[in-house]
Amino acid sequence: MSSLEGNDLRWALQRRIEDVFAKLGEKFGDLTGRVETDISPRVSFEDIGGLRQAKATLKGFSYGLTQPELYRQWGITPPRGVLLYGPPGTGKSVLARALATASEAIFYHIKLLNLTSKFGANTGELLQEILRIAIAEGRGVLFLDEAEALSLEHLLPPPQAREASARLVATLCERLDGVADTARVLVVASTSRTDAVDSALVAPGRLDHLVEVPLPDADEQRDILQLLTARTEGDAGRKLFDTIDYRKLLPLMGGMSGADLTEIIRRALETKVRQVAEGGTATNVVTEDLLDAVDRYKRVRSVVEKIRYGQYL
Repeated sequence: MSSLEGNDLRWALQRRIEDVFAKLGEKFGDLTGRVETDISPRVSFEDIGGLRQAKATLKGFSYGLTQPELYRQWGITPPRGVLLYGPPGTGKSVLARALATASEAIFYHIKLLNLTSKFGANTGELLQEILRIAIAEGRGVLFLDEAEALSLEHLLPPPQAREASARLVATLCERLDGVADTARVLVVASTSRTDAVDSALVAPGRLDHLVEVPLPDADEQRDILQLLTARTEGDAGRKLFDTIDYRKLLPLMGGMSGADLTEIIRRALETKVRQVAEGGTATNVVTEDLLDAVDRYKRVRSVVEKIRYGQYL
């Protein structure tokens, strides 16, 4: 198949999926910012720093989508569901997207917090329809982001939340149980609160493969920072960073996630942008710039935590 033919097929698939979801939006309501699709995800596992064990495990799940016959040769069926769990900002979403890339699958990103906030307990019927669409379109990774939102704790008082959530989860489980063994769709959910995930979801045959996505250790943080700086320089088309002294930097980053490190890099670069915008000159980012960005970020994070617990209200 030529590159042009491949582009035509991808364009046609994209249009078809957009049309299907547009009709779904007409029935249920606007899905913008709640459901996103990517027919050709490009994020690879090599683009993700650290998380060696999680990446190795998820690579194995791609075989269920690309080579399901291998499972049948050994008398079993491919996995249907995976639950990624770990602190916020550790890379669960990007891991799910990389799994779709490795599987050459369509990536369906379902933002459950946004979805349930609009549709509440009626989210179950909508999820059924989305799963039906994914199965019909062939190989796909259906990513249920923030699975703890299915508890509906953010919408209803505890007694009502438990009752409505039980119905919602039952509807989703019924649909998961009804997925044919030949369907080439893998459901991947993520959560930073395993205590809020209904045990029915992780029952055998559902999201029964659990993969931890932990905070990075110092070596993994260095790996992440090197990937971030290289990617940023690639986007800018020029060198932006001088040699970084990780012996000074890493001890101050204990407990920080990949998302935290991304924000620190961005803040250091923002300082350079302001210097140039205000008529000055800016040198490349050096270790001291990153140390300053870490210090400022920690102060901001401290304020955010105080706001979260009502200390500034």
